[in-house]
Amino acid sequence: MRNFEYHEPETLGEACLLLKGYGAAARVFAGGTHLTVLMKQGLVRPGALINLKKIPGLKGIVWHPGKGLTIGTLVTHHELETSSLVQRVWPFLSRVAREVGNIRVRTMGTVGGNLASGEPLTDLPCALLSLGSVVSVMGPSGGRSIALEDFFVDYYETVLAEDEILTEVVVPPLPPRTGFEYIRFTAGSVMDRPSVGVSARLSLEPQGLACREVRVSLGCVSSTPMRARDAERALEGQDWGPDALEDAAASAARECSPLDDLRGSARYKREMVRVLVRDALSMAHERANTGGKEP
Repeated sequence: MRNFEYHEPETLGEACLLLKGYGAAARVFAGGTHLTVLMKQGLVRPGALINLKKIPGLKGIVWHPGKGLTIGTLVTHHELETSSLVQRVWPFLSRVAREVGNIRVRTMGTVGGNLASGEPLTDLPCALLSLGSVVSVMGPSGGRSIALEDFFVDYYETVLAEDEILTEVVVPPLPPRTGFEYIRFTAGSVMDRPSVGVSARLSLEPQGLACREVRVSLGCVSSTPMRARDAERALEGQDWGPDALEDAAASAARECSPLDDLRGSARYKREMVRVLVRDALSMAHERANTGGKEP
């Protein structure tokens, strides 16, 4: 790695001004699990690193009635996994965080860093997308909120400007009779990056069998985490049943765009999407019928 300047600002304003001053030469440093690998490989050669660890207010996990769960950008995957608050009110997020890499990665890697990197082969963005999450970012001219589905642009690319910092993720409250499931498939060890990730959220009408709202998100089968909107439309407003479920699963397989790589062929990944969407929706529906309770 070549030499670079190193800064530890103590406020968001100071950090944003540093980013604005250095422009494209600067990189934000949080946990460093992704950035340091790229730097060692010579794929990224920053002129300056802006470490966020001294900025207060970026590490909390807080429940706000009416707003939902707020996760600070510096919260690590391990902290999300082991948080008593998350385990009590959002246990499925604890389960998803447990799927990320190994304990060393989860201890160092941060939620904000994971999202801001635009890494396409990862677990948490797929799950957060199906939950309707929103990210907050801050720049020299102020802050803005961005729906997570609008945040990712392409491989390793997001809508973050050079002088903006992702500060928190907000997961809104779920309506009654809602179930959630995330399933990952990997062709290697359990600690490998997923070959396919599927997340499903399903809300039933207050009475009866009809599906009120459906969110299906896919990971690792496109340049960004994506919503399978055709799959969602196949179920929304319909009574739950095997035919509608199979239509949704087949729709998801058609609308994704996987690539052939070492983790499997595009054809194989499409078939895995079909199977995993069917299984994830079935589990989400079961939990919606039992008040969203985890097993």
